[in-house]
Amino acid sequence: MSSTSLFTDQINTATTTIVFCVLVINFLLGSISLVLNIIIFTRPTLRRQPCAIYFLTSSCLSLFVIYVILPVRIVSNSFNEDLANYYLFVCKTEFFLFFSVRATSCWAILFACIDRYFHSSSNVNLRRLSSIKTAKIAMILTSLIISLSYTHMIVYYTIKQTVNQYGTIRAVCTDQNGNYATFSAFWHMILYSLGPTIFMFLFGYLTLRNLRQGRRLVPAIRTENQRNIRRTDNQLSRMLASQVFVIVIATLPFSFCRIYVSLTENIPKDTLRLAQENLAIKTLGAMTYFTHSTTFYLYTLTGTLFRRELAKICQFK
Repeated sequence: MSSTSLFTDQINTATTTIVFCVLVINFLLGSISLVLNIIIFTRPTLRRQPCAIYFLTSSCLSLFVIYVILPVRIVSNSFNEDLANYYLFVCKTEFFLFFSVRATSCWAILFACIDRYFHSSSNVNLRRLSSIKTAKIAMILTSLIISLSYTHMIVYYTIKQTVNQYGTIRAVCTDQNGNYATFSAFWHMILYSLGPTIFMFLFGYLTLRNLRQGRRLVPAIRTENQRNIRRTDNQLSRMLASQVFVIVIATLPFSFCRIYVSLTENIPKDTLRLAQENLAIKTLGAMTYFTHSTTFYLYTLTGTLFRRELAKICQFK
């Protein structure tokens, strides 16, 4: 066996091991914590907050990611077995659901940012938009729009013969070659990563500006109730900022890597390069699941109110 072949095999072995470990860690982190998220966000103290509706929606969708998508990905990456590679209906349905659910989860966090902007505005009409009713309508419409935005996958995803990282030709459920592959990579980057990220930063900046203006306009003397409301708002904002930070660092690298692979798809590649690209895209793809599995820990670290509600749940009466 040549040194190149040996190195290629080592890369492939490392890819399988790294991806398996990252996916299992995500499953362990998210399997219990997301259930606790849902319990906490449905408690009376938080469920009256419109922002909590967005957190709750994101947690429910992330639960689907952890309990459905992750096990499928663990089996697929570790044992090279996936029903989507054998049945066209499963192929189209699986990728449509997996992509649209994960994107909707990120957009729920974006709408939490928008809610913070509305809530902090000095314009009474904008403040009225920060409501439970608005949150429910926004999530229903967002789910429908995101689902429609990914319907092209039902049409263009197919099972085709592809050379894998081992140099073996096998049937794989994937997007069609050519312009669609590039479009699909860019589209997913916009909907899942870049689009939400840009708007999160935009509304985060606008919220900070509103808060600065509010400090100048609001009298220094506040009632105890006003101080409690301000503390709750600040804690929700910190929880939101931590989630935005993780979304950015976990999703952007994978999106750029996927675009690179699609743009170089027609370039002849040896098994070593295929193995290297496979290592990069699968490792970065596995890292994106931290967006969904770590929310409980972020909220616990950054939100005093969240920790207080968690403590109440943990008390045995």
